[in-house]
Amino acid sequence: MRAIAAPVWALLLLWARPSPGLAQAMPFHMPTALPLPLAESSVRVLYQHVEMGSLLLDGREVANPDRLRVGVDAVALMVPHGVTPHTILMAGIPYLRKTVERSGSRRTSAGLGDAFLVVKQELLARDFVAGNRRLALFAGLGLPTGETEGNGALLPPPLRLGSGTVDLTGQLVYSYVNDRSGVHGAAAYIAATSAVDGVRVGDRFRYDAAVGYRIFPAAYRSLRDVSLAAYLELNGTVERVATQGDERLPDTGGRTLMLSPGLQLIPLPNWAFDASLQLPVLRDLHGMRLGQDWSIAIGARTVFFPFGP
Repeated sequence: MRAIAAPVWALLLLWARPSPGLAQAMPFHMPTALPLPLAESSVRVLYQHVEMGSLLLDGREVANPDRLRVGVDAVALMVPHGVTPHTILMAGIPYLRKTVERSGSRRTSAGLGDAFLVVKQELLARDFVAGNRRLALFAGLGLPTGETEGNGALLPPPLRLGSGTVDLTGQLVYSYVNDRSGVHGAAAYIAATSAVDGVRVGDRFRYDAAVGYRIFPAAYRSLRDVSLAAYLELNGTVERVATQGDERLPDTGGRTLMLSPGLQLIPLPNWAFDASLQLPVLRDLHGMRLGQDWSIAIGARTVFFPFGP
């Protein structure tokens, strides 16, 4: 069971300030290709809880007599910076608390996870009366700052606070917005650059699709209008099996697909709050594994206006 990877945090929602043309619901678990105004003055904080308690055998739920459970609480701080009008640099780090329960016993680990850097490069921008279109490339780097050892020994994978390796991510994202609605699609490849204790985790392919709709207002009268929007995402992952030397390791690799509905509230021009519930649609995991049952995430973003909104 792999620790939450830092690049995943980096590829969360990367826009910070709503505007009348772009204030549809933005996806929560995937990035948007839409522009990020005032990037040098914004900050985002995200809390997420992930619950894993279903024991799966080749994707089928089986009895869990030892009551094995893993819970992850994470708080991520992300700060973007506008390098050029078409290039955004984001840095961040999560604080993690991981809990493993088995047969009534409990073990926890807590601390900073893997720091990350992400560059967003806009490739295509087309603005029309019938809608705005954007295509962007994201390149991410996860740094092994999270602890992987305790008392001089390697921690079990569910308790590790970092991946232990430098992880590389490349992702292509397309976004289309037309008045109150928007659609987004993304494809990403995530790879570790080395092994940990002789084990090399499998590369992962991520694919995402999302739709959003602004519930109110139907039309903006000013930048200070309060808005509420809803969105729905599909978040999929295909992971290759891990290897040790030339040997393929059991109980690794597989496919997952998550359904993620959410809401987004913008009460002020420089504040946005959003929340998302994530539920499994597909948990086709190889071997005997714990599967994710659900997760909930709550985020807050703000922009600091040097000269007023």
